[in-house]
Amino acid sequence: MIVIVNRLFLTIIFHDIPIMLRTLGHDLRIKKLGDHSRNALFLGHLGLGDQIWLVGAVRYLSINYDKFYIPCLPHNLKTLTELYLDNPKIKVFTLAMFYHRYHYTVSPTDTVRGECMVIPNGFYKTVFRSGLFALPRNDLNDIPNSFYRDLNLDPSIRHTYFYIPKSPRSILLYSFLNDMSYIFVQTKSSNTTTPIITWDINKILTIDPNVNQYSSDHAWYTLAENFVNQPFLHYSDTIKHATELHLVNSSFYTLASQLRPLHATVKVCYDRETGNVIPNYDFS
Repeated sequence: MIVIVNRLFLTIIFHDIPIMLRTLGHDLRIKKLGDHSRNALFLGHLGLGDQIWLVGAVRYLSINYDKFYIPCLPHNLKTLTELYLDNPKIKVFTLAMFYHRYHYTVSPTDTVRGECMVIPNGFYKTVFRSGLFALPRNDLNDIPNSFYRDLNLDPSIRHTYFYIPKSPRSILLYSFLNDMSYIFVQTKSSNTTTPIITWDINKILTIDPNVNQYSSDHAWYTLAENFVNQPFLHYSDTIKHATELHLVNSSFYTLASQLRPLHATVKVCYDRETGNVIPNYDFS
């Protein structure tokens, strides 16, 4: 008997096996350790931009616990692990899933809070909930402040407790620019490309982390290529020193809105779908 298996299906299944094993390992460690430690679980929105907005909350709340667990999407594991590398009590782990899309085991509504994992009894002293994982929840139109109010925290904690460990690679990446004036722009997010470049890229160097804006024969092509598809946090110093920031409402905006100081005299956030400026996303 000949069995024909779809190659794409096999690719997806075997690609997700390490993810499933990591999650299984997390569950087994929980069963082994029991409830002797002072542990907490933090459930916040799983998009990278939302996770960056919640850094202040995580760092503030983790102070009073021995271990502070944060679930994340598999493709964000490396970024979040690097982000909390300075704090060994913060433990990031991945959720089991397929097709790189997380789903709620319970769909959030106005009367039901969401769940993205089965929470074992007795292991976590406290479960912190924010956004669609909270109930009652604050106005989601007031993100990110509402995330903090869901946790009964002052929204100012988002800035006062925000911290990214210093990265030699971030400093090295910025060093390629050699004190040049440049614009940092993000035109692509997820599967959407937003045409927001209105200036002459031949007159001022334009750095886009997702795509090289220059043709291969342009004098700035090689320089700009150094900044394409680098690890997310390695852009921190480049963002800080940009002359202008033009970003769609995505993870790069949430990072830039919390980095201090920003040298940019022009800072604009655009709706990724329409290209319109979002007035209340003012980098504050």
